[in-house]
Amino acid sequence: MKTISMTCSAMMLCTSAIAGIDLSIEKDVVEIGVTAAVTKNTYLYIGGDSDNWTGIGLGYHTFINSNWKLASYYEYGLRDDWVLEELVGIDGVKTKTHLIDLSATRFFDGYSAKLGVTSEFVRNGFTWITVDDANKYSTYFAGAKYFQHTYLTTRFEYHYAEDKSDMLDFNQGQASEWELSMGTMRPIWHIYPYAKVSAFNPHGTYYGMTETNYSWTVGGRMSF
Repeated sequence: MKTISMTCSAMMLCTSAIAGIDLSIEKDVVEIGVTAAVTKNTYLYIGGDSDNWTGIGLGYHTFINSNWKLASYYEYGLRDDWVLEELVGIDGVKTKTHLIDLSATRFFDGYSAKLGVTSEFVRNGFTWITVDDANKYSTYFAGAKYFQHTYLTTRFEYHYAEDKSDMLDFNQGQASEWELSMGTMRPIWHIYPYAKVSAFNPHGTYYGMTETNYSWTVGGRMSF
């Protein structure tokens, strides 16, 4: 989950960005991040996880009327270069990622629908040989149902990766991803908990993956 936290994303469907600390656990990876409002319409996110990833993001959102909200988000990330670490034994070299997310949300009475596109550019830490280099794109649709104190969301995302490395057809392919999440819209001791399950299904081969991957995430946001 190398984007703004699921809790923050869901809550911003109906409110402006809320300052807080996010903690999530996905299988054996723990991620923690801080979101803070910069202005009425912009927010800053800084986070990292136990898989040696760190990132900083800047988001913007605005209501064009009472029914429509537009949002954009940019994130710069660094993570360990797995090729050099596992195959060559060189530690400390980072792979750079640039993520852009653009979306539009339509609000109804007790519901909302969100449509968005993403672009992520992955580049190796070294330049003399490129292995984990790719342009990754996706389009997604999400729907949310709001109850009195909780929300339920579902999301479908289509992924496409274009290989830019020196390894022919190493990082490319297509995949589909389904997500289902549930959380609270009111805090429990200043914490907004949530839970999410997802299935990532490659169409043949996607970025080295050939089988469907199922995962779960639990976490929450502490507001301040």
